[in-house]
Amino acid sequence: MFCIMVVEDDGDARKLMEAVLCQGGYEVIAAADGLDALEKKSAHHVDLVVLDLMMPRMDGYELTRALRKADNALPILMVTAKETPADKRKGFLLGTDDYMVKPFDEEELLLRIKALLRRARIVSERRLSVGSTVLDYDALTVA
Repeated sequence: MFCIMVVEDDGDARKLMEAVLCQGGYEVIAAADGLDALEKKSAHHVDLVVLDLMMPRMDGYELTRALRKADNALPILMVTAKETPADKRKGFLLGTDDYMVKPFDEEELLLRIKALLRRARIVSERRLSVGSTVLDYDALTVA
């Protein structure tokens, strides 16, 4: 089972995301802000982070920067009310993998997470499986 960290300072929004993700079959670790997230991430394995931008103590931009510095492969999905092109650009330049604007569609959230996890798994495993055919990058040799 994949473990997703939800980093959101609004308690109601955090509980909603937790419920949606649990119903989607994911294990969830909740954090109230960026500093709380970093503390919890050091104690738990996390497969993907869903985070808000506007949070106290450490905002989503700062958290993204810190996560990228520590773990380049961890998928990050920003879910925020900040919707200007400048906000999105900054998020992508800092290293987010995807960006959703609140209020979000629950089904779309689950679909985006599934796609991010699929891509992350392909990259980290360095192999691609299609049916019974497996392409293993590490086993390839060049003649």
